[in-house]
Parts: sequence; C-alpha cells; structure tokens
Amino acid sequence: MEGPRHPVLRVFTTEPDLELLQLRLFELGATGLEQHDQTTIVRATDPRISVSATFDDEGLAKLALDEIGRTFDAELDYVENADWATEWRRGFGPQRIGERLLLQPSWEAAENHDHRQVVTIDPENAFGSGDHETTRLVLGVLERRVRGGERVLDVGCGTGILSVAALKLGAKHAVGIDVEDAAVEVAERNARVNAVAEHLEVSKTRLESVTALYDLVLANIETRILTQMAEALRARLAPGGVLVLSGILQHERDEILLAFDPMRPVELVSENEWLAFVMESA
Repeated sequence: MEGPRHPVLRVFTTEPDLELLQLRLFELGATGLEQHDQTTIVRATDPRISVSATFDDEGLAKLALDEIGRTFDAELDYVENADWATEWRRGFGPQRIGERLLLQPSWEAAENHDHRQVVTIDPENAFGSGDHETTRLVLGVLERRVRGGERVLDVGCGTGILSVAALKLGAKHAVGIDVEDAAVEVAERNARVNAVAEHLEVSKTRLESVTALYDLVLANIETRILTQMAEALRARLAPGGVLVLSGILQHERDEILLAFDPMRPVELVSENEWLAFVMESA
C-alpha cells in the first residue's frame, strides 16, 4: 500500500522575478521553499530558475498552481512519505556571515578554524535558514551591532535564526513571535540545539500584545506588512534602541522611509534586489 503523498509546486522563473515569486508563494500558503542556483540551486540548460514550494494541504497547493500558473510555468508534483522528512534538507550547507558567525545545518558541521559563533539551524518547514538575502542582511547587522547584554524582539521569527544568532553573539534575552505554530515549534527546537533555550521565549503572541521594551527589534517580513506594523514596532523600542527591518525590495525604499517617519535610517545594506534598514528614533 502506498503511503501519504505531499504536494510540491514546482515553478520556473528568471532572476528578475524570483523574489516576488517567493513572497507570493508564502502568501499562498507554502510552508517551505527551495530554489536552485550555485548554492541552493541547480540551473537547467536554459536560464530559468526552479523554485519548489511545499504545502501541507493539497487544496492550497492546487489553488496556488491555479494562480501562479497564470504567470509562470508551474506544475504540481508529489513527494512520497518516505522522502518527505529529508526533502527540505537538500541545498542547505554551512556559510560564514561577516567575521563572527558560522551557520550550519545539524547534518553538515563545518570547520571553524577562525573560532566563530556557530549557529546550527534546521529550517524544516519554517522560513529562515540563512540561504535568503533578507536573512543574511539582518544577520550581518547583528554580527556588527550585538556587543553583549541586549534585549531582542524578533517579530516573525520563523526558525528563530535571528534570535539564536543574537544570543550566540552575546545578547542577554530574546523574544520571538510568529503567527505559525510550525515556526514556534522549529524555533524552540533550534534554541535547544544551540543551547540558548533558557534565554529565548517563543510564542504566537501578537505584536500588539507585547508590552516590554527592547534594545533591538527585528522584523524580517515584507514591506506590505512592515508598513502596517510601523507604529507597533516603534512602540517596542527602548530608549537608544534600534529597529532592524528587512524583506524590502529596492524599489520599496521610499515607502519604508515614509511609513517609519520620523525615525531615521542609520544604516542601509543591500544584497541583490533586497534591502535592510537599521532605524533609530529621531
């Protein structure tokens, strides 16, 4: 008897449309994405990029196929149950961030000759492995700015990678919040793997219900949601604290500046089409 099959939507795109496609797939209910380039990617003989989106529900996958298929070459495939547990692992490997961080999955330990802080992250079905530009941008900010004792709020924490990295770099305490049950479970597991669980609280608490103040407030989401959260994010900053925003495309720069006015950007970093802002109160 055949075991359960899990839906995987495979979409073909090109570099200019890649980031918007990824965001749209998450909005449509994808629980994980795998893209294929020189690090997490296998390119075909043509210039297209393949993106595989995993879904927990076949109905959602079919709806996503119907919408995405209007613009992109897409097909719905299925992964047998025996392969499902390892499907998400393919393509993730160790990488160095700045001068202080080393990211690695649990199944592939890296040489650490330069004595970096090692962050072991298994993404499973939550966003945040270090393979996406937005995550790397925020990790780079943390690598430069965390010096010890900081209180951190990680909004939309996903795998918990940003909170865990901040704690490994010396932050005193971190709170991660996310709307997804799977993200909370994965973040808690990654906190235990990295021996920082006693310093990280993860929950589905809504941002509006958070009352404490933080030295670092992190939000790696997307511009549409960031602009809606602007007032609530600003309200969580302790005096002298900084707000780190990512998930922002280059052409959305002015939209973010307007939404977070009168805060001022003290650092702006970019990778490919993506931006991250470090903002301070005026």
